[in-house]
Amino acid sequence: MTAINTISIVEKQPTKLISTVAVWLIYLFFLPYVYAYLNIFSLLFMLFPGVYLLCLLAQFMHECWHEYLPHINNKRFYLILSWLILLDPQTFDIVHPYHHSQVNTYNDIEFHPLGEIKNKSLRIIYNFLEICFGNIFVLIVASFQISRHPKLKQQYCFKKLIISILMRIIIWGGVGYTSHLLLGVTTGQILISYFITCWMGSFMVHHCELIEHGNLIVEGNLKERNLQTRNLKPSGILERFFLFITHNHCLEHSLHHSMSNIYTRPFPQTNLLPERTVYISFPEYLVILKDMLRGKCLVVNPE
Repeated sequence: MTAINTISIVEKQPTKLISTVAVWLIYLFFLPYVYAYLNIFSLLFMLFPGVYLLCLLAQFMHECWHEYLPHINNKRFYLILSWLILLDPQTFDIVHPYHHSQVNTYNDIEFHPLGEIKNKSLRIIYNFLEICFGNIFVLIVASFQISRHPKLKQQYCFKKLIISILMRIIIWGGVGYTSHLLLGVTTGQILISYFITCWMGSFMVHHCELIEHGNLIVEGNLKERNLQTRNLKPSGILERFFLFITHNHCLEHSLHHSMSNIYTRPFPQTNLLPERTVYISFPEYLVILKDMLRGKCLVVNPE
C-alpha cells in the first residue's frame, strides 16, 4: 500500500464515522418495528446491521479517544459516540490509560476492575457474568470501583455523569419516541429491542477483548506484556465472520498495543508483526473460556 493510498484511507475515516452515526440512528428508528413484525427472527437484523454498526461505533469511539481521526474534534466525537452506544465516557476515559500501561496485569482496571479475585468461587461468578454480559457488566463494576478509589474518584465528576445520563436519554429516548409516533410501536417493543441490541453488542465487543486479553496475566516489562496480547487467526469461517462483524478488532490487536501512537486499524494485514506474535483460533478461545469458568488463570512468564 502506497503512502498516498494510506493518507486517502485515513482522510476518509471522519466521513465514514458520520455516515455510520446516521445509519445507526436510522437503525434504532426502525428496530422496534422490525422486532414487532419479525419477533424472534429480528435477532438476525439485530446482528446485522445492528451489532455490526455498534461494533464500528465502539471502534470509532476508541479511535477518537486516541485522537487518530483527522479534521474533526476527536474529544467531542468521543463524547457523542459514547452516548450513542450507551457508555459513560468518564469511566472509559479514566480506565483506558491503565489498559495501555498495565496491560495483561491485574493493575489494568479497565479489564480487571476488582484486581485479582483470590476467592475461587467469586472469581468463577465474576467470570461468568463477564462472559455473559460483556462490557456492560465490566464497565459498571469499573465505575463503582472508581467511586471508591482514593485517587481515581477525584477524577470522576458527578455533573458530567448527570450530563451523560441526560444525553443518553435524549438520544435513545428521542429516537424511540419518534419511532413510536411514526411507526406505532409500543414502549415495550422499543425497550426490549434496544436492550437486546445493547446486550448483543456488549457481548460481541467484550469477547473481542477476551480473545485479546482474557484470563491472561503476563510477568515482565511493558514490551513483553504487549507482545503476549493475543490476536484471532483468520483461518476458519467462524473466525472470519467474527472478524467481519467486529471490523477486525482482534485481528492484530497486539500491534495497537505496541504502536498505540499509530493508526493501524484501517490497514489490516499490511504491517509486519513480530515473529513471537500470538495467534489463536476459536477452538483455542473456547479453552480459555472453559478455564475462566473453572476459575483457572494463565500466568505467562516470557523468559
